[in-house]
Amino acid sequence: MVEFIRYIILIQALLSFFVAGGLFFRDSGLKSATVAFLTLIFGCHMLLFLYGSGGLVDQYPQFVILFYFEVGFLFGPFLYVHLETIFIDKKRLRWMDLLHLLPIVLFWVFFGDILFLPGQERAQYIYDNFWTVTMIWNYTLAGQLFVYAIASILFVLKNKSKVPRNNTLYAILLVSVYGTSSIIIGYLTHYAGSWRDFSIYYLVNGIMVFSVGYILYKDPKFLKQIRKKYFSSNLDKKHMSAIHKKIEVSFKKEELFLQNNLTVKTLGRNLNEKHYHISQTFSEYIKENFNDYVNKHRIEYAKNLLRDPEYAPYKIEAIALESGFNNKVTFYKAFTKFNDDTPSKYRKAYAS
Repeated sequence: MVEFIRYIILIQALLSFFVAGGLFFRDSGLKSATVAFLTLIFGCHMLLFLYGSGGLVDQYPQFVILFYFEVGFLFGPFLYVHLETIFIDKKRLRWMDLLHLLPIVLFWVFFGDILFLPGQERAQYIYDNFWTVTMIWNYTLAGQLFVYAIASILFVLKNKSKVPRNNTLYAILLVSVYGTSSIIIGYLTHYAGSWRDFSIYYLVNGIMVFSVGYILYKDPKFLKQIRKKYFSSNLDKKHMSAIHKKIEVSFKKEELFLQNNLTVKTLGRNLNEKHYHISQTFSEYIKENFNDYVNKHRIEYAKNLLRDPEYAPYKIEAIALESGFNNKVTFYKAFTKFNDDTPSKYRKAYAS
């Protein structure tokens, strides 16, 4: 029975590589790349498990424990960055993202000398020091997976109002699979009798991943149906139209978009409407991201200031703050998203 499960895991691993390639080449953006790499490292981890828990490890000991922890430490970071591409429209990686690799760096620092041992010596060292050294890193990996699961849940809850509900439901499915996996691997790390017991983890995880993927591929309207059944309110189009008009009036007359801390909740309080009704109006009636809607108004306001001779002495950062942005970086990012020029070039074009 165990060997049969291992064959299934091998098939899942090979499928992961195939799916990862399709996802990677489907779109050149960071969103597609991160989910592609998530699928790829899942397949790699399954192959590393099959190698380490089977007869190959005796025939080719030179690969013992190589890359197993490094690949495992990448699941959480890739998931978190993928969620950032969904909720805050992250387009590229930044230097700060290297902090996600800190567990790998620490692993190399404290375990690196073991990795450079000849294969047979390395295997013997791991066997002799399994409980005092290797298990510490097993617990560290399990802990890191769980920390990222909690961080991902909190991130989704914090930003769920910023995107359409379909995106939120997709993220919830993704985080649910990851969170369940982290619980299973944490349990097995503590209670498993041997490494082969982890075959259940890879089998269950693989089934969950490919089941969700198959459902979304086979029935793209699945999330929409779930949303209507479990997440929809009794808000009709007439009410959404009224809310839309209230938003337009508040933006035109009161210029609420100039509040740099404006959120769906604060907008709801200003309009005396429930925040989830505001969110539903944006996703189903206005059909636009809340942040994009607000930033468009801020950018139009900023363009007026950039054309105004009275504001010529103002620096770009001052214009950004006057327009409701928190800093120059987010202002530039929003400005170039909705215009062909940067704020500086836009100002020069009207000054000349």
